[in-house]
Amino acid sequence: MADFRDYDFLDEVNCADTCEAVIALCGLIDSLIKDIQYLELECISTRYLLSQHMDDEQGELLRMDILENLGRRFGDDPAYALYKNLMYSGGDPMEFRDYFVKVHEACKGRYPCWQ
Repeated sequence: MADFRDYDFLDEVNCADTCEAVIALCGLIDSLIKDIQYLELECISTRYLLSQHMDDEQGELLRMDILENLGRRFGDDPAYALYKNLMYSGGDPMEFRDYFVKVHEACKGRYPCWQ
């Protein structure tokens, strides 16, 4: 019977290796993260613009919740942890300062904030 113990993907992957499959998957994840960031910024900016066309109370409520229900975060996922370690020395691109600045600008209605 198979042993279903918890394990860390880093135990199975030698990070010093230049495995083409791992590098390709990390490149794909990096592209997907950029897509998620773009879509989140679009959503925030659209919510802000929509709030400008609502009555004052409803618009204020929407602006207060402008960051609610955006994309999931994958910080606890072992595959995402491996990606962060290999690509960004453990840093999370969803938490990088430049992305937070863009989110902050989108919340203020400075659209498009990423150009």
